[in-house]
Amino acid sequence: MNKKQYFKIGDLSRLYHIGVDSIRYYEKMGILKPKRDPKNNYRLYTLEDIRKLAMIRELLDLNLSVEQIKEFDDNRTVENSLSLLEEKLQETEDQIQHLLQTKNSIQARITSIQSAVKDRKFMGQIRLKDLPARLCIMISDKNLPDQYVDYAVAEYMRSHPDKIQTIGACDCYTLDIKNSNPDSSQLRTKNVFFYSPEPIYDSNYTLPAGQYLSVIYPGNYDNTKKWVQKMLHYAGKHHLDVISDPIELCHINEYETSIQSEHVIEVQIPVKTH
Repeated sequence: MNKKQYFKIGDLSRLYHIGVDSIRYYEKMGILKPKRDPKNNYRLYTLEDIRKLAMIRELLDLNLSVEQIKEFDDNRTVENSLSLLEEKLQETEDQIQHLLQTKNSIQARITSIQSAVKDRKFMGQIRLKDLPARLCIMISDKNLPDQYVDYAVAEYMRSHPDKIQTIGACDCYTLDIKNSNPDSSQLRTKNVFFYSPEPIYDSNYTLPAGQYLSVIYPGNYDNTKKWVQKMLHYAGKHHLDVISDPIELCHINEYETSIQSEHVIEVQIPVKTH
């Protein structure tokens, strides 16, 4: 190996695969301190500069700013090194937990969509389901027009940044038959909540366990009102008492597809046998 004492800026650029502008910036910040060739005023870097450039690359990989690297370089002690590494270790642990939550949320949504696609074979069939208690997140306990739902979700996420990842959940609504406009094609809603079959959030609301009449249909939300009426008729015919308000679960909607025929909406009504 050719033992050089000094290196030009191009040598460092090729060695570390970084631009010469970055190397000049590290010099401007006072981390690198090259000498000058008295003949042509070219920068001449020493092995100490190479060591510092290696340090810069390592600390940049830890997401430190150049300013933080300069401060660390000016105050290098074992105590400061341990403190920096412990801080970055905790940040890495936090990032891992966040990534795991995101992974679980994405997997929950994939599972939910796949299940909804599979359930298309039951389209238009009123069925009686025995369902366990389901943990949910209540986003708004007020009636909201559809166009305000996203705003309500954004407000909730702003005030609960560590509580919810909506990608894994489907949006749901409790329907208010009593106070709905009889001339409207849609039913009034009492609230907006999110549900996922996987535990991907801290819940604040529970759908009780029990029997539910259920129907799945494709397409437009306007069909919910028609299906609720059919389900209420079905309940009466089969000696089932309606014990609470219907709920609408949007398993697949405009967030997943712009093709309305691919939407999968489920209506559930809590019931019990006479």
